[in-house]
Amino acid sequence: MRCKFLCATLLSTVLLSVSVSGSQSVNATTDGEQATQSTATAMIYWSSTAYLVTNAYSNVTSSNNIFNDSPVVTNNAGNKGAIKVKIVNSNGAQVGSVKTIGKGKTVRLDSIPWNSGTYTLKAMAVSSAGTYAIKID
Repeated sequence: MRCKFLCATLLSTVLLSVSVSGSQSVNATTDGEQATQSTATAMIYWSSTAYLVTNAYSNVTSSNNIFNDSPVVTNNAGNKGAIKVKIVNSNGAQVGSVKTIGKGKTVRLDSIPWNSGTYTLKAMAVSSAGTYAIKID
């Protein structure tokens, strides 16, 4: 039982989870009959820690976006200080601008086009290396 709990906890802090939310119903009428179709909006959610240094960007997480995305990134209030974050695509090109996020603050990143392939969120500590808790919605 203890192993199941520890394994589940470890797995939940490491894996990228994809949740589907925002379901909507669309009604359509064809030849007098009404049909209802449900649609859903996909959202990427990641919450964990990363060891960051002050002189280089570290890979935090990656995603293969099939929708336009503009992630919201939170630098946990208990972290050592501010972080800088950026997005790079699978070719290594930066997508959008570098954002500085103070501890306990949240920033929305620039739009990532749906056809940019796999992108990676990279982060760097501004003043003090260490383990930083980061959340991405």
